Amino acid sequence: MCTSSIPEGVHAADRLQALDDLDLLDSPPEDDFEDIVHLAALVCGTPVALVSLVAGDRHWFKAQVGFTPSQTDLDASVCAHALAAPDLLIIPDLRSDPRTRDNPLVVGEPYIRFYAGAPLHGPDGQALGSLCVIDSEARPGGLTAKQGDGLRRLSRQVTTILRERRQNAQLRAAQVEREANAIHWRNLFSQLHEGFLVGEVVRDGDGRITDWRFIEVNRAWSDLIGILPEQAIGRTVREVFPDVDDVWIKEFAQVVETGEPATFNRQSGVLDRWYEGRAQKLGPDTFTVLFLDVTERVREDRATRARQAQLLTMMESVPIGIMLAEAPSGRILMGNRRLADILGHDTLYAISGNAYGDFIAYHADGRRVDASEFPLAQISSGACERSTIEVQYQRPDGERRWIAVAGEAIRDDRGELVGSVVAVSDIGRRKDADAHQEVLNRELSHRLKNTLTLVQAIAAQTLRNAPDIDTAREALAARLIALGKAHDILLDGRTDSACVAAVVRGALDLHDDTGCRFQISGPSLFIGPSTTLSLGLLLHELATNAVKYGALSVPEGSVAIDWIIEGEGPEGTFRFDWRERGGPRVIPSTRRGFGSRLIERGLSGGDVTLSYPTDGVTCTLTSPLGGLLVDK
Repeated sequence: MCTSSIPEGVHAADRLQALDDLDLLDSPPEDDFEDIVHLAALVCGTPVALVSLVAGDRHWFKAQVGFTPSQTDLDASVCAHALAAPDLLIIPDLRSDPRTRDNPLVVGEPYIRFYAGAPLHGPDGQALGSLCVIDSEARPGGLTAKQGDGLRRLSRQVTTILRERRQNAQLRAAQVEREANAIHWRNLFSQLHEGFLVGEVVRDGDGRITDWRFIEVNRAWSDLIGILPEQAIGRTVREVFPDVDDVWIKEFAQVVETGEPATFNRQSGVLDRWYEGRAQKLGPDTFTVLFLDVTERVREDRATRARQAQLLTMMESVPIGIMLAEAPSGRILMGNRRLADILGHDTLYAISGNAYGDFIAYHADGRRVDASEFPLAQISSGACERSTIEVQYQRPDGERRWIAVAGEAIRDDRGELVGSVVAVSDIGRRKDADAHQEVLNRELSHRLKNTLTLVQAIAAQTLRNAPDIDTAREALAARLIALGKAHDILLDGRTDSACVAAVVRGALDLHDDTGCRFQISGPSLFIGPSTTLSLGLLLHELATNAVKYGALSVPEGSVAIDWIIEGEGPEGTFRFDWRERGGPRVIPSTRRGFGSRLIERGLSGGDVTLSYPTDGVTCTLTSPLGGLLVDK
């Protein structure tokens, strides 16, 4: 009820929205509200009591006693004035109050005279109406203290009922939504091709997960595991899979508790599979899990990692920067530490759309190297089988270094381009030298290409003659290490040559387990790069055979190595002798493998004599000095 002057705040949007959200207007009578108006009339001793709600255009009564109309116009509402009251609104004589003296219900039927109302607040605090009492006689003294306290308490009860009403409505809506979602998800997961289940954890007295129970499973899970849904639902995982181990339960419990995905192994009878499960909690003890069979992926990942580790080990034995890339993308797959040392950053640094998109380098005339000029880009695009380039590379710290880059294509057994191998070498010292140094630059570039060719030849011959892949891997790794040691000796020298004594010791150190296995003697002699590599590989093969079958296969065995120079100048002859002593009785081999053929090639077109006396294998190499000798 109010006067023709409608109080401020009656039409506030948030208040009207809160009233609409309760869905009370024009609802049927309810006992809770009816009881309150009867108690209010009884406590205050009035013939009329109302639970009134002030809407945007009317004054509606949810409950009433002693008053016939179910609603009035807004301009006949006194309760509208109670909306902004901090406490009870009491008007002892409505005829004398300027807010109500012209009210239609005061000047006409039913001629009300006294009003007392307590504001009613919604669950969010907005004033929605009032719990009021009305009398046809004025009351100069208003309400007693007990009557006022009783009216306040009853109004708070109305507020409590309103809050519970909204909570119940929210719960009903949530229940409807949950049921709809349950139907939706049940239909959805039944159509999934991946295994899917809903489970409930089983905890012990300390709250630890000891098992879990199937609530629902889809057909895909049943097909994946080989258990029918009716055989699983309602049973625990230990009942379904009696041989499941505690490790698997703990791993899955961690998935449930953390919500993080994990891979776990399932072994049961004929099953030996890997599954990846992602769990999500539905409640304190319920969850969903999506199962994927990733057995083949796990096995392939493991095999790939093993292959990569083996390949990286071989790459690390080579003293030059090596990288492997896939084609046609040019994406770098792996590189060795030497490559990172040269470039000044990680192998996979700054690879973008182009193979070398963010690698910065310059030609000798200062022009920036275009990405398409790098060997990796040229080979990956199919433009060529092999490519080399020398550039001034700019490292991340701003330093520029001259490097030589040589690449060669890798093709599969069908001839399809699948990748490339690239060798990178720091040639800064060579670039800093004079014209003579430039000759050495060309020689180093040539050596890089020869090294790749030699590595390919060694790999091809090793793979062709090896009985199985493990033997091939071991033999190839050992030969690459021997090749790497020969390269180390060349690179450690001041000139493009190596001392025979250094080559011998470098090739045999790995096999000298006591420090006394080899007796080495001979004059100082420097030999060229090709001879260095050949001698290093030849000594590796002789030592490997001695370890397997000859003098180095027993603790007391030894090898005498010496060399002499017969004659002078280029016309002279280099003689190199290998003699085994103290080994087992020698039985000549009837099989000629790659190692034997490598030994028989000798040095620079010279002669080789390989003998098998019973007391120890001997090998004598002779070669003209003209093909070996390099001045210091």
